Amino acid sequence: MTLGAPGSSGRGLSATPAIDRSVLGEWLADDDAAIDELLAVFRDSICAEFVKMRELLAVGRLDEYADAAHRLRGAALSMGARALAEFVGLLFTAARAEDGTACANGMAILETHVQLVVAEVPEGGRTPRP
Repeated sequence: MTLGAPGSSGRGLSATPAIDRSVLGEWLADDDAAIDELLAVFRDSICAEFVKMRELLAVGRLDEYADAAHRLRGAALSMGARALAEFVGLLFTAARAEDGTACANGMAILETHVQLVVAEVPEGGRTPRP
């Protein structure tokens, strides 16, 4: 399985935000403070999930890695982080196929996706990094 880098589909990284805030705006009546608060929780969650995925991969637990990828994908979709969701979906598929090499090769790209999302979340206390 070949995993592409962020923006490799021809879309420029700067042209497409990592988070589509309109997804949350629909749920939260465009309340920017509420959106920012929810995104801060999301930021912390995806950073923790990324660390967990890295740890699971290191010990060869691809079944649990797939579960973590599935959780991360769902969270990303619900927050409007479509590129992150799409990429982690590829990692989920690779893990389910027991393709540890593809999962390992994809972790640096996943980290880039996570960092792009983290960079778009307004500062609100400490910003964890994967």
